[in-house]
Amino acid sequence: MISQPFSPPPRWLPLRLLLGGLIAGGAVHGLSQPEWVWAMPARLEELAGRSGRSLIVLIGALALALSLGLAAGMLARKSGPLLEKITALLGRVLACLPVAALAWGFVGLWTGMHGQPVETLLPPLLPEVETSWQTTLARVLWEFLAPVLLLAVPLTGEIMHCTITDAHATVNLEFALRVRGVAAGARLWRHHLSQLLPLLSVRVQALCLAAPVYLIVIEDVLHFMGWGGWMAHALRTGETEGIAAGFFSGGMMMALLSMLARMTGGSWKTTRGVLWTLSWQPWPLWALGVMVLTPLPAMSWVCLWAAVLVGSGAGWHRAWNEVASTLPVDAARVLGAPDSMIWRKHIAPVQFRMLAAWFCGVFAQTLLWIALACALRPVFIHELGGPLAVWCRPLAVATMHDAAATLADPSAVLHAGGCIALAALCLIQVSLIVQPRSH
Repeated sequence: MISQPFSPPPRWLPLRLLLGGLIAGGAVHGLSQPEWVWAMPARLEELAGRSGRSLIVLIGALALALSLGLAAGMLARKSGPLLEKITALLGRVLACLPVAALAWGFVGLWTGMHGQPVETLLPPLLPEVETSWQTTLARVLWEFLAPVLLLAVPLTGEIMHCTITDAHATVNLEFALRVRGVAAGARLWRHHLSQLLPLLSVRVQALCLAAPVYLIVIEDVLHFMGWGGWMAHALRTGETEGIAAGFFSGGMMMALLSMLARMTGGSWKTTRGVLWTLSWQPWPLWALGVMVLTPLPAMSWVCLWAAVLVGSGAGWHRAWNEVASTLPVDAARVLGAPDSMIWRKHIAPVQFRMLAAWFCGVFAQTLLWIALACALRPVFIHELGGPLAVWCRPLAVATMHDAAATLADPSAVLHAGGCIALAALCLIQVSLIVQPRSH
């Protein structure tokens, strides 16, 4: 997400997400087996309890990430430009960490290297006669706390980065407020924050489309009985009905999350257009289902790359329009410059920089989704080659032997996750450096 420029959402986003989930679920299975329509209520009833548990985890992780990321970004802005850059870089590092490496590294360090009992991570269900309500409450809270904390790590990095970078899109009232005698705390926490909250609301709505996909891996590793565990099993086994039901229930969850995200503070002007309608859909989630069901193995990564392109298309289109509006094309025409010279001197260099930034950003995002796909379905590794296959292989824990080895020594998973994160971070840094600015 941090590799994408800012893009406002379309109108009626929750309704569009709900309809998108319904269409995706129907396209996966309803067209090939019409009787699935009658079996759909039973599958959704089975998924209702799981989706409710996952929705609690998603709300908790997004709320924690918004609180921590916003607080860190605002304090860094108060401390000066140098700390702002360091905080934004730290946010990018956290956002680039593969969720599979986070989950397996956490479980391995907790139960493996540090020797903590498994019961401290996954509390057992004790007999009713031996448990009190305090014990039951503590067990439930700890059961939800582990996935919330793991999911909040990359989301916090996203919010930290966006809190710093999106501040450039606000109106700088520092001098005017200082002349009026407004205190430094009021300038930061009242005037600047009031302009920043609408931008963060859009960013949180964008995270609502990616966070459920991250949760699939986390719930699969922790054996959490939620929507993510259902989707992980369906994607690993290629169960068409499970994938279709997961798409529809996932669309419902994202619609609810987007409605809640609009309440974080302020509102941003919505946009219209086919490109924005298509971009604001959970394309990575749908791409994972298509990758599992496609009969051509070579087309799997093409589907994932195409999903990243469509999902980020609106942001890059908006960024180019903003930059193009600042180019001195009209002034050059007034001075008598021909169109070929205008394109060669003014438009082509900026277009080349924008294309380079777009390529690096899309490739970094695709790299992170490849790591997630390999963690969910290890057979995808056979279609990779070079260092990418070496990096993703430790993340693909396919057997009990692999799980035992990872828990005993998670260094291989952490090393692979670190290599993927470093490669994605370098690509994002290059994208941010070469991308032209409109201000």
